[in-house]
Amino acid sequence: MKTITEALRTVLSQPLYSIISGISFVAFLVLYLLTLPSSYTGGQIGLVSLQFLDAKFIGLSIVMATLVALLIPLMIFLIKQGLNASKSSATGGIIIGLITPILCCSPLLPIVLGFIASALPSLGGLLGPQIQGYIATHQSELFLVAIFLLALALYQNASSVVKGIHCRTA
Repeated sequence: MKTITEALRTVLSQPLYSIISGISFVAFLVLYLLTLPSSYTGGQIGLVSLQFLDAKFIGLSIVMATLVALLIPLMIFLIKQGLNASKSSATGGIIIGLITPILCCSPLLPIVLGFIASALPSLGGLLGPQIQGYIATHQSELFLVAIFLLALALYQNASSVVKGIHCRTA
């Protein structure tokens, strides 16, 4: 935790990165608030999702938007410093957080599996309902995996920021 705090203090002390963080938070909060309840709207994303918001979705949206908003300035800082930013964990967390509710109850997954089924006919009919059922029943766990990946990416990038700072001062 000390590593993350030190890195954030270093990066967010610069006004540009604070602005980037604030804009990222608002943008991703809106995105998550409109996307997470889409499992109740048949995969439809938009203002219709807002009527299905509950404490769980609002909490998840705030946590994930906060993690992304802290992560983006760290990654930009690292890239500008010529250091490597850890993007894979962040990308995984963002994608899982956004895709999970969409795949649960939307026609997107059956359409994709329909294309697969045209090449392998027995595969499409077997997997579609099972995958959607799995996502629907394990949606909360998948959101927790997304949060874990975002937190991991935050720690990895914070460590790189701190190491980069110590390398320059040593």
